[in-house]
Amino acid sequence: MSMKKLFFFFFLCAILFSCADLKRQQLLEQVTKLDKKLMVIDQKLQEEKLSDVATLKNNTMQTELRIKQNLHLDTINMELAKQLDAYKLMRRSIKPLMQQYTKVKQGVAEEKQVLQRLRKDISEGRGERHRYTEYIRFERQKITQLQLLCKDFLRAKDQFYKDYERLYPPIEAFSQTLLRKNQQR
Repeated sequence: MSMKKLFFFFFLCAILFSCADLKRQQLLEQVTKLDKKLMVIDQKLQEEKLSDVATLKNNTMQTELRIKQNLHLDTINMELAKQLDAYKLMRRSIKPLMQQYTKVKQGVAEEKQVLQRLRKDISEGRGERHRYTEYIRFERQKITQLQLLCKDFLRAKDQFYKDYERLYPPIEAFSQTLLRKNQQR
C-alpha cells in the first residue's frame, strides 16, 4: 500500500511541475512578444537619421541671425511676417524634437534591460512567481507608452521636415537679399 502512495505522490508531483513548466513557458512567450514589440520601436528609431538635424538647426539659426542683423524696416509685409513667425516656431521645435527622440531611445534601452531581468527571473523561478503576470502586464503598458511616444516623435519629425522644406528656401533667399543690400550701402 505504501508503494502505491509513494507512486501516487511522485505522479502528482510530476503533474504539478509540468503545469508549472507550461505556465513558465507561456510567460516566457509573452516576454518574447514584448521583446519583439520593443525591437520594432528600436528599428524605427534607428531608421531615423537625426545627424542632419544639427546641420538644419545651424542653417536656420544663421538665416535668422542674418535677418535680425540686416532687416531695418519700420513696417513689414503681413505675409512675410507670418512666414518669419512660422520659421521661428519651426526652429524652436528642433530642441523638443531631439528631447523626444532621446526620451524614446532611453526608454527603449531601459525596457530592454527590464525585460531581460524579467525573462531571467521567470526562467529561473526567482522572485514572487504569483506576480509574474502582473509584471508582464505592467511592462506591456510601458511598451504601449513607448509606441505612442515613438509615433508622436515620428509625426513631429515629419512635420518639422515639411515645415523646413516649405519655409527655409524662401526665408534663406530673403536673408541673402537683405545681406547683399546692406553690403551695397
